[in-house]
Amino acid sequence: MTADIVSRFRIPAPEMDRIRALLGRDPNLTEEAVFSALWSEHCSYKSSRIHLRKFSSKGPRVLMGPGENAGVVRVTSRTGIAFKMESHNHPSYIEPFQGAATGVGGILRDIFAMGARPVALTNSLVFGSLRQPRQMTLFRRVVAGIAAYGNSIGVPTLGGEVWFDERYAKNILVNAFALGLVAEDGIMSAVPPPKPLLAVYLGNKTGRDGVSGAAMASRSFSDGDSDLRPQVQVADPFVGKKVMEATLTIIREGLAGAIQDMGAAGLTSSSVEMASKAGLGIEIDVARVPLRDSSMEPWEILLSESQERMLLLVEESRVGRILDIARDSQVSAAVVGRIISEPVFRVKKGEAVFAEVPVPFLTDKAPLYDRPTRPHDLSPSRPAHHPPSEAGRHSIAELFHRLLDHPNGGSADWIFRQFDFEVGTRTLLPPGSDVAVVDLREENHAVAISMAGFSHPLSRDPGRGAMLLVAKCVTDLAAVGAWPVGLTDCLNFGNPERPETMSDFIAAVTGIADATKRLGIPVVSGNVSFYNETDGLSIPPTPILATCGLLSDRRNLVPGKTASPGLSLALAGTSRDLFLGGSYLDWILDEPEPEPVPQVDWETLARLQPFMSVLLAARRIRASRAIGRGGLLRSLLQIVSGGETLGVALSLPRLESPLQAFFSEAPGRILLAFEPDHERFLEQTAREFGVPFRTIGMTAPHLWNIRYQDREGRSKELSDSPEQLKKRYAASLAGQMEDLP
Repeated sequence: MTADIVSRFRIPAPEMDRIRALLGRDPNLTEEAVFSALWSEHCSYKSSRIHLRKFSSKGPRVLMGPGENAGVVRVTSRTGIAFKMESHNHPSYIEPFQGAATGVGGILRDIFAMGARPVALTNSLVFGSLRQPRQMTLFRRVVAGIAAYGNSIGVPTLGGEVWFDERYAKNILVNAFALGLVAEDGIMSAVPPPKPLLAVYLGNKTGRDGVSGAAMASRSFSDGDSDLRPQVQVADPFVGKKVMEATLTIIREGLAGAIQDMGAAGLTSSSVEMASKAGLGIEIDVARVPLRDSSMEPWEILLSESQERMLLLVEESRVGRILDIARDSQVSAAVVGRIISEPVFRVKKGEAVFAEVPVPFLTDKAPLYDRPTRPHDLSPSRPAHHPPSEAGRHSIAELFHRLLDHPNGGSADWIFRQFDFEVGTRTLLPPGSDVAVVDLREENHAVAISMAGFSHPLSRDPGRGAMLLVAKCVTDLAAVGAWPVGLTDCLNFGNPERPETMSDFIAAVTGIADATKRLGIPVVSGNVSFYNETDGLSIPPTPILATCGLLSDRRNLVPGKTASPGLSLALAGTSRDLFLGGSYLDWILDEPEPEPVPQVDWETLARLQPFMSVLLAARRIRASRAIGRGGLLRSLLQIVSGGETLGVALSLPRLESPLQAFFSEAPGRILLAFEPDHERFLEQTAREFGVPFRTIGMTAPHLWNIRYQDREGRSKELSDSPEQLKKRYAASLAGQMEDLP
């Protein structure tokens, strides 16, 4: 075994000792490669598994939960939604275009492997400061990669979220979400039936791209890791489209017993995982694998993560039809192995055996760590380009301008313009809305998707911050009248071998688990991305959540903005604990005694959705917007963004803290626009549901005027130009991107 291969596998010494003890001998080269992949953090979840057990995946609508390619939740009498989110952080930092594109391709394969046709993509993107040329390049190329794959394969990208923070300069985050529709009687499992089955390879030919990708994603980086570029996979959306259609045809005709995407660890992971779930073994002949390079070694074939590939387990009598479908679809297909009763993973090349390992050694016997924890100082470090300041030194208007001028506070339309979000004609709300909404074309139902992942609250308090993310998703869904039916997550953290990282991870998982159980939301799928660390510098705790909600009648849906003057504006929802801790304003200020992270008013939050459903069903709302990033002022600007000159005229009561009132991002609050003669109905409905409700003003042309009293009862007034505010909002990100060649 050569020194460079030993270095590439990077199996820790204690785990090598464990492998030798299990086998009773030294593993050979191919076996060591297999162990390195399947025992990696990326595949085995060895540092997170014991904590993920806190999640509840049960619910009356859950059809498939964790352990499958994606979770599936029932949304109509005969249809389910399959959805999942995954990270492609490490590859996207090394090679941003291909890393992002293959992230999209990979999550789509997870969806159609379930028999579901993908109908929606969203994403969550986090970068360092765009003042850094490297970050600008990464950002441009990642967005281009996402757009290239989604647009080419014909699945609409409906938005998502993005933010910029210098703490991510060495470890960007690229998390991709996909959702598909599947008939309840057409769901495909990755668990094979107990019968003789052949392993059929379907899709692109295998090359050296992505070899050892799972192991690469299971360690920290250093600035000298540019040599890892060959380990990044290469996307081909046009082949991906062919593979998708072939796979869906095979499933529709009932030809496969089980299907697994060849993702992390490639052929190794897909074959071993399916055999393990059935308590069986599998034999693979690498000589039969379609190759782009005939000189590849067996271990390279096994660990390659070449894209657009699926592994199917099928009865022998159905192989011929599958090969015909592959030929008609112009994709490669071959019988590469078979399920065996002996529970071993056997790798052959012709008659020569290159690996023989009991399957449980690779799965059930993989390490499981309860890593040490250590509480640590969570006081935030400030980005260098934000000088220390005190809130009292700035007017409300100055702070609002400062927020809008930063890419985190401005519009993400520059990104959305790269995406085809209308292909498929199911899109009911455009990108930039609180949620993405997809028409089910069945029983007048629709599905809404909300994403949340802003890391600032978690930098202060990982547990409470994680609860805020769940509450934020639920508030977004309530704003369109959607009832939450399932959640998926991407848990992005630093090095789990650091006790501080594990403290943050456990706190965040506990927060998500407690919040979802309290609200009855099953966690049906997810992903953990550790080792987001370079040269000892870790990202802050960053769980990204995507929550799906069901709209019982899509005809009741209203937009998140209006162009109409003379509408009344009101706030519905919680009015307490509007702390600034973890908000964007908190981030740009440097208070000597920072405020705590807000607590969630769970009782009011639970009443918001039925309250909004009644208002929407009665057709009493013209536009609605959840109060989110940037607080009330930014949400006001967004809700009047339907008209270029439309603004607001507000009159507010005495405010104990104007900063909290205008900039708190506490979830559980919705901004409503409605005809003035409907106010009485809204007030009465709010009383019936026990939801705090207050009319605060009107939409008005050419006017941005907000009157209020401060704590001492002094009259204050905010006046501005709505046109100029909207120009700031539109230009903060787009201006930086369009000013460059």
